Amino acid sequence: MWLGIETSSLVSSVALMDEHNLIGELTIQAGLTHSEQLVPHIDMLLRASQVDRNELKGIVVSIGPGSFTGLRIGMGTAKAMAYALQIPLYGVMTMDSLARNVSYTDHTICTVIDAQKKHVYAGIYQYVCHELVCKEEPFVIPASDLLDRFRANDDKVLFLGDGIKRIEKLLEEEDTNLTILDISQRIPKASSLLLAGRKLIDTNEVSDPMDMVPYYIRRSEAEVLWEERHKDNPAMLSQNPTVVVTEAAGAE
Repeated sequence: MWLGIETSSLVSSVALMDEHNLIGELTIQAGLTHSEQLVPHIDMLLRASQVDRNELKGIVVSIGPGSFTGLRIGMGTAKAMAYALQIPLYGVMTMDSLARNVSYTDHTICTVIDAQKKHVYAGIYQYVCHELVCKEEPFVIPASDLLDRFRANDDKVLFLGDGIKRIEKLLEEEDTNLTILDISQRIPKASSLLLAGRKLIDTNEVSDPMDMVPYYIRRSEAEVLWEERHKDNPAMLSQNPTVVVTEAAGAE
């Protein structure tokens, strides 16, 4: 039995899956913070599914990109549980999980996550011989530039993710090749996270709870402001509690 934890956005989603079935899933977007609802949701799911924590074989958690605070809470909870229960921990990129919301299509899948300031984090996926393949690793781009790119080559594209709010207001009547998926398909789900994590589980690509860091693509606003505020004070800059940031192709 594996537990999935998805907190990369305002959506809180947890799921349980065994080798063959989805046992249960709880996905809520109720306006509460992840610090308020994540642990109660995990307890609720385990109780409703009649699963004891000691039955868990591993935990799969979303590592980003996405909400800085949400990712830290989700990963912190997953790390603590994996360490306490002495079970494997697997980190899955949010984009890989989101793309799994689409079971099969011959269209291009574009996952978009809100990156603020009219930008989105985008990832490009396609099904090749019925296998989902990442065609482009996540990158940061203005929402308008992303649409122009797809308009230029007339690709048939499906959009999903919370970055849709940056996309939909820019769509034009002529954009008949660009489709925004409905609300049930566009949000992050722990069940999709677990599906995306199957390869890691099968190949035993375990993450070390002590070394796992969020995949942010670019720095948080807090880090940028810290550097600006202390740019003339090297001593303070050396104390900057900066998180480790993974750079990706196309990142700014």
